[in-house]
Formats: sequence, C-alpha cells, structure tokens
Amino acid sequence: MTYLTRLWQRVFRFSSLPFQLDKRLFGLPQGWKIAFGFWIKYTVDSPGEAPSTSSKSEFEYFPLRTDGKEIRLLIIHPGNPTDIIRTSVMHVDLAQAPPFEALSYVWGDYYQDRASIEVDGHAFEIHAELFNAIHTLRLPNASRLIWADAICINQRNMSEANHQVDFMGEIYGTAANVVIYLGKATERTEEGMRCLKYFTESSNDLQQDAPWSYAELQEAEQNLADIVNRKWFSRVWTVQEATLARHTTLMCGPHQVSWSGDLRSMRSIVFRLKSAAISPYFTVAPNYISKLDWSALVNILETQMRQAARREGVTLQRNHLDLAFDFRHRQCAQPRDKYFAIFGIIENDRGGKLALVPDYTIPLEELHEKFTAEIRRIGEAELALAGPM
Repeated sequence: MTYLTRLWQRVFRFSSLPFQLDKRLFGLPQGWKIAFGFWIKYTVDSPGEAPSTSSKSEFEYFPLRTDGKEIRLLIIHPGNPTDIIRTSVMHVDLAQAPPFEALSYVWGDYYQDRASIEVDGHAFEIHAELFNAIHTLRLPNASRLIWADAICINQRNMSEANHQVDFMGEIYGTAANVVIYLGKATERTEEGMRCLKYFTESSNDLQQDAPWSYAELQEAEQNLADIVNRKWFSRVWTVQEATLARHTTLMCGPHQVSWSGDLRSMRSIVFRLKSAAISPYFTVAPNYISKLDWSALVNILETQMRQAARREGVTLQRNHLDLAFDFRHRQCAQPRDKYFAIFGIIENDRGGKLALVPDYTIPLEELHEKFTAEIRRIGEAELALAGPM
C-alpha cells in the first residue's frame, strides 16, 4: 500500500467522524444527533396527529395512600384542537374531592392502537379511544377535572389496582357527572343523537318532534342504531360504571345528550323509549321489519332508574308498560289484538276495568296514543302511592 493510499484512508475516516458522533458519545439527549459538527434536534410527526412527546421522560406515579379512599384526578388543561394534550394529576380523598366527571369508555387494544399525552410534563401513552375522549372533552379556555381509570390508577401496580377497583362504584357514584364516550362520529351520528335527545327531553306529547316525524322510519332507525349498537352497550364493566351515575352525558364525537339521574326523569325516559318500541311505527310498519334492538339501552336506563329509586326510598314494581315491552315481538292476527290483550292482563291484575275498551274501528296510531296515556296514568298513580323501601 502506497503512502498516498494510507493518507487518503485516514482523511476519509476523519471526515466521516461528525456523522458518527451521535453513536460514539454517551449521554446525548434522546432525539438529538450531531451532523457536520453541530448538535441538532429532530422530531417526526404524522399529519393530522398530535405533536410527538417522545422526547419527554415517562411519567412516574407517586403512590396512593391505602389507609382510606385516596384517588387521583386528572386535570385536562385548556387547549386548541391541534395542541398537545397537557394534563396534571392531583391526589384527593374521595370524600373531600372537588366536583369531577368520571369517564366511561371501551378500552381498545393497547398494543395495536396507542397515542401519547403529557401528564405533569412527562410522556404518557394511552389507548387511542381514551385519547379521543380526552381530546373531545378538552375545553379551549378552561380546565376540566376528570377521573379515567387507565391514567388515574397505576395499571402496573396490581396491589393499587385491586384496592381502587374495590370502591370504583363509589367513584362513579360520587362524580358530579358520568361521561359515556361512545367513540368517533359517523355520518349518521348527529341525527342519531337527535333521535336519542327526543327520548331524554321531557314532553307531554309523545309524538311531538318524534324521530319518525321528520325522517323515513328506516332512516330514523338506522341513525339511532348508529348510537345504540356501539361496543360500549355490550360491555359488562360499562354497565356498572353508568348504573350509579347521578347525572349522565352520552358523548359520540362532538355530539352529546345529557339526562338527570333523579327518579322522575329516569321514569320519563324509560317510558318514552318503551312506548316508542311498542308503537305501530316500529312493530307493524308495512313492508318493514324493525331491526333496532332497544334492549341494551333500555337495560342501562332501567338500572339507573332502580338506583334512583333506592336513593329516594321508593320501591318500584314491574309495571304494565314493562309487560307490553316484553310482548312487543309476540305475533297477533290483528295488530290491535296486542293492545287489547295486554289491557285484559292489566285489568285482571288490578281487579277492575280500565278506560280503554276494545274498538277495532279506531286507527292504530290513535289506539297506541290512548294505550300509552292510560299506562302513564297508571304508572303515575302507582309512583304516588309507592311507600318507602
């Protein structure tokens, strides 16, 4: 090897050194490189996603006290839709906690679908579904205080998780509001939530602004199915989380519907849902078979209603609308037979005649209105006479 060849090799190795310093130097901060003798910081963010927080160290939990019911609450700091989600954690005793909202949602696949937020200035990876919920809940000009299990419980500490799960029902029962997050919106969500709002907003006239009054029956049903067919309604834990709510907000994308958890409000909502489910619009519509399953939504609301009754010291019995709802899929030669048969059962049960007498000339829609009016009258009378538990 000639002298010139050896000299050229040494020059080449020296000139490439600046490209290798980031591999050879210890202690170089994560996300930094050295090129051409300069330190530069680089980040890579995907379009349409929150900016990366990968350069921040991971959040470390400070232990909760186990001699009582101490919990963590998450403060969602205000921000614009494109801002990094910044949050803080506070420790409080559940009995002295400030007003907060408890979040109920469906966990996704943690290893398949993750996103990152900041907790106390540190990176924190969460399920994409939880990320979407927090992103939707964040306000532009004010903080929001929530409890979310995946963040407020140290999931890597089994002892803590066991202790917190033991009184999780109290957390949801103490919350000023339980937010049920169903996921992102679709093209049907806005109208579906409008349909649901019809049932949650009290009105004396059941047909006023009914979903089927401004849309084709099949269209109205598909819009509502977009809401009630979500995964949340089929999960076991979510039922428990919603059961004890004193106030509920159902959120799907940016759209939301709220209702109070007092007994009268819950009875009204359940009454309107069941009345719609047994109405001729859904049970005897010509050339159309309803595929909407009301059961999951009704079961959740009925459970909330029973909890409200316990809080208010009222004993609830199955009423006659429950009977009609259970019989809604039974077949009859004449659609009117179903109404008259149910009224016969009610009269036998109560030992007296009711205001509605069989009349096969009455239009079906009018019969349904009279039926629900009589059921409402009976229900209100039973509620007024109900004694303490």
